[in-house]
Amino acid sequence: MTGVEIFVQNFVPFVLYILAILGAIVCLMQKDLLRMAILTSITGFMIAAIYQVLLAPDVALTQAVVGAAIVPTLVALTVFKTREEPVIEDDGQGDA
Repeated sequence: MTGVEIFVQNFVPFVLYILAILGAIVCLMQKDLLRMAILTSITGFMIAAIYQVLLAPDVALTQAVVGAAIVPTLVALTVFKTREEPVIEDDGQGDA
């Protein structure tokens, strides 16, 4: 085994673990739900990269499609559908 292979097998997964955990923590701290959906996508992509490095390409592909694309899209659509319209207060001096 060469030095590069040892580096990739030992250090790169560790860095991806840290990035995925930090991404999930930052995602949980968000107050804006759309920003949270985007950060969920980044976390899902990091997990897909972890699977790829650990030589599970089929699981990585599934995670990339579901965790980095479908789930954040559904969360964003749900946020858009459930947002309330701003309430405009009427001062009682209309045309009527």
